[in-house]
Amino acid sequence: MQGSTGLGAENEAAYLDLIRWGAASLTDLAARLGRPVEEVQRAIDVLQAEGFVHRTPAPGELIVPVPPELAVEQLVQRQEEEFERIRKAAYRLAAEATRQGGARRTEELIEIVTGETAVGMAFDRVQRTARVEMRELVAPPYVASAEVNSTQLARQGAGVAYRVVYDSSALGDAVLAASAVSHVRAGEQARIADLLPTKLAVADRELALLPLDWATPAQDAALLVHPCSLLDALVALFETVWHRASPLSVTESNSLEAEEAMSAEDRHLLSLLVAGLTDDAAGARLGISRRTVARRVQQLMEQTHSRSRLQLGWHARDRGWL
Repeated sequence: MQGSTGLGAENEAAYLDLIRWGAASLTDLAARLGRPVEEVQRAIDVLQAEGFVHRTPAPGELIVPVPPELAVEQLVQRQEEEFERIRKAAYRLAAEATRQGGARRTEELIEIVTGETAVGMAFDRVQRTARVEMRELVAPPYVASAEVNSTQLARQGAGVAYRVVYDSSALGDAVLAASAVSHVRAGEQARIADLLPTKLAVADRELALLPLDWATPAQDAALLVHPCSLLDALVALFETVWHRASPLSVTESNSLEAEEAMSAEDRHLLSLLVAGLTDDAAGARLGISRRTVARRVQQLMEQTHSRSRLQLGWHARDRGWL
């Protein structure tokens, strides 16, 4: 699951070999993979640490793969625990910043912005700080006049990428949805998720805006966060939400539409592959060619922004497709 757990391609290849061909000794697995024993040993150490394999007792030690559905479930549970830890850390640090407002070091890292106009100007400042990318979480309650963000359109025109996750309630707000359509048409990468934990705007890894009281419509108090552990936690929070969210697209009728769920046929195909069947075997079971299997898997990987089939399985499980 490259990009999600740090499991690299070589480690993944070892796991897939074990899933397809069954448990093996270290030397047999190295022979099957055509790789040095020492290299495979390192891969197995990573896989065991991540919960993808276990070893039988010596003598005759074998490396046994954990079934994909169990390994993925453990991974999801760990990520959920990490998500909760990050969220608590972010608010704990925010509260600490408020209590320690007079400390010199805190003043260098955290700015407290008060007043609705000042918060609006701070949001504009964050966007203008970005040189590479803006990350945003858009959660309710929404500002009554959520017009098109002219600063965003200008920054996108200057080459700044925008990745934005909208709370699912956003599609029910006509004004906000209309402005989001304009942003997406201008190049914004948009996704949607249920129950976002907070509003958030982050410019690269340089500056973030976090409301102090995001549950009320009047955004009259916020934190401007400069590079520090709190900013790192906020970036991690965004990335966790982003990877769990579903892509949004603009329809021909100028409305936003969430990505369709996996079809029953594709779900069946993926379940066969997760169970360890080869492309040929899965194709034979479904009455389609190996080439069709590969094409459909590639489409699913593109749909879920997966870098590998193993990561596709994780995304499918995370989105409730399996």
